[in-house]
Amino acid sequence: MLQVDDVRKGLRIDDDELDDEDIKFYINRYTRVIMSELGQTAKQNSDLYNDAMFEECLLALIACQLSRTDIEMIHSPAEYKVGDTTLKYNNTSMGLYGSIPSWCDYYKSLLSALSDKNSELQNVQVFRRHGMSVRRKWWNI
Repeated sequence: MLQVDDVRKGLRIDDDELDDEDIKFYINRYTRVIMSELGQTAKQNSDLYNDAMFEECLLALIACQLSRTDIEMIHSPAEYKVGDTTLKYNNTSMGLYGSIPSWCDYYKSLLSALSDKNSELQNVQVFRRHGMSVRRKWWNI
């Protein structure tokens, strides 16, 4: 199970930015959110809490929430001064380095992989087919 120190180290959050009780609140709340997304069969699997992918998914969801509420906590602002002109970029994940996927995108990707993994554990096969609806002259019979 993800601990407070793991969140602090993984997201580089200082003690003065967010206290331990707030991080515990995020861990408990978003553990329940992920488990509700995965469904009833995941709630019966107690080993899922110790899965590395589950912990990474939880960390990504916490970072997603923090980036939506206090973006400077997750994405430190970049400020540049050239002569008498100062430029400040509030979100270094967009614009400055191109288009880097956000924490919310990373969470969605991990949740999808975790959902597929959980389905495989329950002996259910998952097939994903992308782009079939855009094929020209393709008929669904």
